[in-house]
Amino acid sequence: MADEAIARPARRKARPARRKPARAAVAPKPRAKQTKKTLGDDFLAAVRADFRAHGAGVIAEVRADKPDQYLKIVLSVLPRDFDVAINHLDALSDEEIRSRIRGLETVLRPFLEDPADISEDGISGASGGA
Repeated sequence: MADEAIARPARRKARPARRKPARAAVAPKPRAKQTKKTLGDDFLAAVRADFRAHGAGVIAEVRADKPDQYLKIVLSVLPRDFDVAINHLDALSDEEIRSRIRGLETVLRPFLEDPADISEDGISGASGGA
């Protein structure tokens, strides 16, 4: 028996279990921004690689077969605050438009075919309007 005691390691004294200090209820920490950024970067890298391999052909097919989906794609890549006003002249008065035309004609006058057809208000016949 003495040999058995020597062969086995001695038992340690049992320690009292350590208690973790009580913590106040704390909301769990949100995921690190780096994780979200890395996931987004990985996703965009995969999309970029897929687009390089198949992009132009697929876009042409979608445009031909599903024009509504094609427009959704186009709109999804435009900035949210994209100014879609095509005609900025709608906001101008008639006199402001005439003034712009006069300015353009002054610059273009040397290139006009027949400068003699300019009316008394300084606007050519083609753009004189009502």
